[in-house]
Amino acid sequence: MKELRKRCGPTLPLLLLAAALWLAGPAGGTGEAVQTGGPWTNPPERFVLATGIPCIYQKDAASATTVVGLFIAGGKSAVPAGLDGLAAIATRLLLEIPDEGKVRDLMVQATRLSYICVEDFSIVLIECLTENLDEALRVAAKIIQDPLISGLRVGRAKDLMTANLKAEADDAVAAARSAVFRAFFDGRGYGSALYGTEESLEAIDRKDVLAFIRRFVVKPAVFFCVETDLDRDPLRRLLEESFDSIAEGPMADIPRQEPLLADDRNILLDKDTKQAYIGRAFTLPRTGLPDMARGILLETLLGKGPGSRLWGLRVDERLAYNVDADLTWTKTAGVLIAYLETGRDKSPEAAAALDRELGALCDSGITDEDLEATRAMARSRFLMSTEAKYPRLRTLGLFEVLGSGRDHAAGICEAMGAVSRDEMNAFIRGALSLERSVRVTVGPGANDRPQGGK
Repeated sequence: MKELRKRCGPTLPLLLLAAALWLAGPAGGTGEAVQTGGPWTNPPERFVLATGIPCIYQKDAASATTVVGLFIAGGKSAVPAGLDGLAAIATRLLLEIPDEGKVRDLMVQATRLSYICVEDFSIVLIECLTENLDEALRVAAKIIQDPLISGLRVGRAKDLMTANLKAEADDAVAAARSAVFRAFFDGRGYGSALYGTEESLEAIDRKDVLAFIRRFVVKPAVFFCVETDLDRDPLRRLLEESFDSIAEGPMADIPRQEPLLADDRNILLDKDTKQAYIGRAFTLPRTGLPDMARGILLETLLGKGPGSRLWGLRVDERLAYNVDADLTWTKTAGVLIAYLETGRDKSPEAAAALDRELGALCDSGITDEDLEATRAMARSRFLMSTEAKYPRLRTLGLFEVLGSGRDHAAGICEAMGAVSRDEMNAFIRGALSLERSVRVTVGPGANDRPQGGK
């Protein structure tokens, strides 16, 4: 099996690339389109509304739907010490509709208001049929620009965070990721608990939420990203008419937070389950688009599907029922976690095998054939992951927040194509050092296991 996979390695990724290009439909591009708008025939545009707020707009006529994202700077990076969960609570309260009749109207119209909060930003999302966009924007704009923040509403939001925190603790992958960020960033900013802790939720009150909103929901700290079948000028008018009261104010200063290697590089989370999660976490440089391209290639090479380096631990050695790699970019660095999930009895052997595979890749690097197969798989994954409007919106917004801009989001495939084998191998050697990694184990009796190894 292993030899067959080695001989046929590039075949499956190339087939997936072809499938992705076919699935992309109208959003897929020719070679000429890649040079001007990346993989999209209608490249995103950036303009500034009459209100002074930037907007990234992309027309996508594949469906008569619209997704509007209001990106708000800060996210976890802006949370003060001791107030973990504040960014998520504040963003959630921007969606608190005081009129129950409006809630019913939005539901009947199939309009969805939601939010996400991540490392460097939060997003308030409005998803609707384009024919209902005017009403959806008016309702959302009213509560975002004049939120009703009461003690009772803050209390309900904290209850929701408590439930989310429990769900995260019950999910080994989510719990491990949270623990890794806590270790690399010393429990502050990026390393704070997204949904808070028992102590921080007790400490947060109405004045903290109001102060956070007043600091970050200001014109210099927000921008729109829109995916829609609506033409630009009508969309622009709707945004300008609806969001005409976002406050003026200075851009909040958020100190840069570099990752640090903790003294204790073994994270052990005890869970009473029949399964065990075992991972290795690394930090990656992020000096520009080339680093991001190499990081995406490494994530794909390690754990993204059949043919990846960890796949043999699942198929050939039967040491895992799931293998994967997860890459998160922040303004200062990338955090890459390579992990597997296995039965509790196999966890010691699986942990050793994971380190063996990572060490072998670091020592031997990749061949030209490996790189081409990885490049094809990474490109196909990017195309498929940005086929729908919301994931594409989030990708464009992420690159804007990171300072790379929408053009770099469109050019990531070209950047991956420019990476040479020597560059990739040098990147791998610098990234996958076990001495500078963190091991994370989630499972039964984790705290009773010897903390051997690096």
